Amino acid sequence: MPNKKTLPKSQYELSTGEVDKRFTRANEVRRDDDKLKELTIGLYDIDYCIKWYFDNVIKPEVNEFGSTLKVPVVHGSAEKWKNTQVDGYEGFHRDKNGKIQSPLISFKRMSITKNKTLSSKVDANFPQIYHSQAIKYNHQNPHDQFSVLTNSKPIKAYITTIIPDFVDVTYDVVIWTDFVEHMNGIVESILYSEGSYWGEPNKFKFRTKIDTFNHQTDLVQDQDRLVRTTFTITIMGYLVSDVLVKNLSKKQSSKVFDTRQLVIDTSVDSDPSVYQQADIAIMGGGVVVNEPTPIQSPTGGSGMDPLLSAYLNTNIAIQATSISIPDTAIFTATFLAAPVGLPPTSIASFIFFISGQYVEPAALESFVDNGDGTCTLTIDVAELGFTLVTADEIVAIGRFT
Repeated sequence: MPNKKTLPKSQYELSTGEVDKRFTRANEVRRDDDKLKELTIGLYDIDYCIKWYFDNVIKPEVNEFGSTLKVPVVHGSAEKWKNTQVDGYEGFHRDKNGKIQSPLISFKRMSITKNKTLSSKVDANFPQIYHSQAIKYNHQNPHDQFSVLTNSKPIKAYITTIIPDFVDVTYDVVIWTDFVEHMNGIVESILYSEGSYWGEPNKFKFRTKIDTFNHQTDLVQDQDRLVRTTFTITIMGYLVSDVLVKNLSKKQSSKVFDTRQLVIDTSVDSDPSVYQQADIAIMGGGVVVNEPTPIQSPTGGSGMDPLLSAYLNTNIAIQATSISIPDTAIFTATFLAAPVGLPPTSIASFIFFISGQYVEPAALESFVDNGDGTCTLTIDVAELGFTLVTADEIVAIGRFT
């Protein structure tokens, strides 16, 4: 029988055993049809940047008997690297026929140290710091002129990436040559590139540091001469790994969309046929609609009253001149009188912001015109969640004179 147990979807569910209500289906955005995939940087990318930089930038070469030989660069496996650490003749790499491979450069990753002096994601279970990258065009926002005609705001897509883990990766490098002259040229070319950023153009690059070169030349009886140089490379890299913990702990989807918005302008239609009312009468269980008649404006015309239009389009922003702790603010302004036929101007005719934060209507207790050129706003601090202070900037937007 198949297992029907519900699998946890977040680190919160793993640790508490409860359903995490912070994550909704709005965060579940498909990524299989994206051209821009999620960013990942692994240890392989750091290893490869060393190999690529040696082969394409440093290009170590030796001149042997009038011929230029390219020095191969190999990654030392566990078995080969053990042999390279043995003193004497057996310290060389050999091919399958037992022939010594020289000249040769071999490197191997030795240690990884996390750099805690740089920024981090704060909490891996619930990352707080991430980077967002906007995608200009997508399948919901194609490149066309229709949005200009409809005066609509296009939807933008954003790809979010957590802040990487900054690490210092240490590599041990060994160089073998037949002659000291060959070794000098290779060491000089590597020393010149120290301190630069290694990696492919338009891809990930990492800063390098090399401190000391250790040289060793041995002359063993009845054996070939050994010319060997060892040094340590420190790569200052960063990791954005594609692991299960990151997928379970992400605060939001790795791809999000912003909100579409329609910009609407107010216009007045002077055609009297638009403003009509109809008489409805009920006769014998049916509904009879009589001939509609135009609604006349207070001025006697058939269009919208200019006073009514001006009232509806009034939105004046006024900042509070004084604040009384903990819940009162005074504005130097008066209410704009409502035209005949409309409800009087009240608290519903205004919106309020405290230090840039929108105040929900439930947190507004009262807003009255004092009749002396001032208005008083009273806040429900229990609903608001905090009390007012004199440093707050309280702004009211609405129908002021």
